[in-house]
Amino acid sequence: MRTLPGAARFFLPALAWLAWHAATAGAAGPEERFPQVVRVGASHDNQPFEYRIESRVEKDRYTVLRMTYPSPVVTAVPQNNTIPAEYYLPRGLRSGEAKRPAVIFLHILDGNMEMVRMTCSVLASHGIPAILFKLPYYGERGLPEGPEAMARDARLFVAAVSQAFADVRRTVDVLASRPEVDPGRIGIAGVSLGGIVAATAAEMDPRIHRALLILAGGDLVAIIHHARETRELSELIRRLSPDEKAQVENALADVDPLRRADRLRQRARQGKVRMINAAEDEVIPRACTEKLADGLGMTGRVHWLDGLGHYTALAALPQILASMVEFFAEDLPPGVKPPAPAAPRRTPVAMVLGLGQQAISFFTKEPAEGRCHFADLEVVVRPEGDNPIEGRLRYLRGPGYTFRLEVKAPVVGDVAIGQGAFPWMASGGKAVFQGSALPQAGKGPRQPSSPLPQAGEGPGVRVPSPRTTDPLAFADPKYLMRLKVAAGAVGGAVLAPDILEPLATITEERSIQPGPAVRIQLKGRNQGEFLLRFKEDRTTPASLDFDVPGAKGTVTFRVWQMDTIARPELFEPPAGVPAKHVDSVELYRIFSAMFNFAMEQFE
Repeated sequence: MRTLPGAARFFLPALAWLAWHAATAGAAGPEERFPQVVRVGASHDNQPFEYRIESRVEKDRYTVLRMTYPSPVVTAVPQNNTIPAEYYLPRGLRSGEAKRPAVIFLHILDGNMEMVRMTCSVLASHGIPAILFKLPYYGERGLPEGPEAMARDARLFVAAVSQAFADVRRTVDVLASRPEVDPGRIGIAGVSLGGIVAATAAEMDPRIHRALLILAGGDLVAIIHHARETRELSELIRRLSPDEKAQVENALADVDPLRRADRLRQRARQGKVRMINAAEDEVIPRACTEKLADGLGMTGRVHWLDGLGHYTALAALPQILASMVEFFAEDLPPGVKPPAPAAPRRTPVAMVLGLGQQAISFFTKEPAEGRCHFADLEVVVRPEGDNPIEGRLRYLRGPGYTFRLEVKAPVVGDVAIGQGAFPWMASGGKAVFQGSALPQAGKGPRQPSSPLPQAGEGPGVRVPSPRTTDPLAFADPKYLMRLKVAAGAVGGAVLAPDILEPLATITEERSIQPGPAVRIQLKGRNQGEFLLRFKEDRTTPASLDFDVPGAKGTVTFRVWQMDTIARPELFEPPAGVPAKHVDSVELYRIFSAMFNFAMEQFE
């Protein structure tokens, strides 16, 4: 390769830097120093304070400012008196332009921050500044034993919840002082505990313009005594003396969103409050959600996620995120548009997420009439210290409940199952076990096209009809729900790809073979490395080399097509093989058992 002349070696990097700087106007330049201290003169308690910008991280569509500021409440735990926050700022903001709404997003009971980071990044990607902070005694604010300390001390829990409201008000102060934020359009959102705190905080602070309450409810005492997650705290309260118990329950009632629900009623009447709840919530009883809705004057206006529970609500994550963006974007100034999205399948992360979304769609997205999803894979596994194992899998998913699955492997031999005009199973080319013809070929009483289960299909209530045409009529509901949850998680990650950074390093790799290649290196407790090769369209997979503890191997994608042309004959059994007629229900039991076994292997 020819070397660049000396002048070019100087000017080309300089020009590249200038182009980058122009494209990210408003972002931090290389001369920026941290921490930066910003004074806030106006606050809810008339006490001026300072917040510190500790660092800045640039992303494609937003910037993350890591900040700290003092809690208005001073406790005996020094680290608890400083609030750590992450502020997600849309890229491309210009001085002098119309101010934006902003959102405070509160985390869940276990303190996991990945969900709130995802939601804040999605909001910022759509032009809405968003901030998250750690609630009292969480993360670096906590005691050595972590948040569990609150489960062992009811008074500490009550004090922490009370302090959380003060911290929300201080965070409103921070946002209201920011030049890009409209102080009259500050919203709040939260999930589970975060949703409960968000409701009470919105009642306490009239500056909060909108509230999105996800998986939340009222009557804290009832929730604590019901939820498995607060069982230790519940038992502790029950063991208190009558006087102490009354004191604690009175203190909980004082921070309960039911106590001041009337203060939020006017905003709810104006459409400024939205509730999204799981119809089968095992943590927040439905009665508690309905109590809060009644208190807010929102009876009959709760967005129920039918068939989902507190944890399986993740299956509806893309819908929840879309609803969140639509709700808060109502306050964007006229003419303001979010940053243009990046090319969807160009980056290595987008390519991996796109493939994950396709794989999930094989099971959760019904193809159109006359179409099918088609995968044909060859697999070679080389167990450590053992001989290689070779196999082949071919899967076609048609409309309704039509499908065909062929497996060739050393343990099971040649097995094929499917359903076209009737369910069937073939083994070794010797015989076909054929069920009765379906009332309507490929159609059943429950259509599988929705990514969410239908009403009445919660865990433990999936009762097959005698005339069902669902091949997985007897499958374990928890495994069916896990597929839906996985679909929701992948859909959420597609909207917020930066969420994968703590989990894996994903980079594009040069290769002498045609088509791009992406290397995936898992982080943390999960170990493993994958090399995923794509065809030139950067969408269709070609092969996957994997190296995980105990085995290496390769998956070759002979065929990988979504919504391709299909004929009914594809879903019929092999021709020229003797047929034995059996009860369709028995075939469905076998299909379901095979599905359960396969899902168990991934646990």
